[in-house]
Amino acid sequence: MIANAPTRIVSVLLNNRNKFLPILGFPLTSENARQLDLSVHNKELQKCANHEEYSSTLDFKNFIWLGGYGEERNIYSQASLFSQDARCIHLGVDIAQPASTPIYAPLNGRIHSFKNNDKPFDYGPTIILEHVLGDDDVHFYTLYGHLSLISLKDLSIGQSIEAGQIVGYIGEKTENGGWNPHLHFQIISDMDNMQGDYPGVASKAEALTMLHRCPDPQLILGFPEKPIIY
Repeated sequence: MIANAPTRIVSVLLNNRNKFLPILGFPLTSENARQLDLSVHNKELQKCANHEEYSSTLDFKNFIWLGGYGEERNIYSQASLFSQDARCIHLGVDIAQPASTPIYAPLNGRIHSFKNNDKPFDYGPTIILEHVLGDDDVHFYTLYGHLSLISLKDLSIGQSIEAGQIVGYIGEKTENGGWNPHLHFQIISDMDNMQGDYPGVASKAEALTMLHRCPDPQLILGFPEKPIIY
C-alpha cells in the first residue's frame, strides 16, 4: 500500500461520514453515550485497584461508554501479551455493552479473515472486514474484537457483509480474552499480511506510526463529532 494511504482513507471517511450505519443499530449521541477515560491521566481510575473497579462506579444503565482512541493506558501491564513490548497506546475504540449485544456493519464489506485469539487478555473471537470506498476505490479494514464464539460460526473468507447486517455479538468474559464485555472496534489501513488479528495496542515508540495506520474509529462511529487525526 502506498505511503499516503492512511491519509486518503481519512479523507474518504470524512467525505462519507453521513452514509455510515450505526454499529449498535442506533446512533451514538451526546444523550446516550459518554467517553470512557481509561488513561493514565484519569486520577479517579488511579484511585481504584483496577479498571474493573473503576468501571463499577459508572452509569452503564443509562449510557453507552466509549473509550479511548490514542489513550495511554496502564491497564495492560497485567498481561505479558502487552508488557513484554511495553505496549500501552490504544489504537481503537472500546464500546462497553452487555454480552450478546449485536454488532452491525456500518458499511458494505467482505470478510477478510477471522480467528479466535484465545490468549489471556487478547481479543478472543475476532472478525476483520475489508472495505472499498470512494471514487478512487480506497481499500481499508475494520476489526471487531472481543466477540462471542458463536460469531465465528459458518463464516467464510470473502463472504459479503452488507451495511446494517449483523457482524457478530459481544462475547462473555469467559470467551472474549477475559475482559468485561465490550467491542474493540478499529480501522486499519493495511493488514500487513496478518489474518484474523492485528495489534490493538502500540508501544510509545511506535505510537505515531500506528495511530496514523489506524485512523480514529470515530470517523465511522460518528461520536464524538471531532475525530483525532494523526
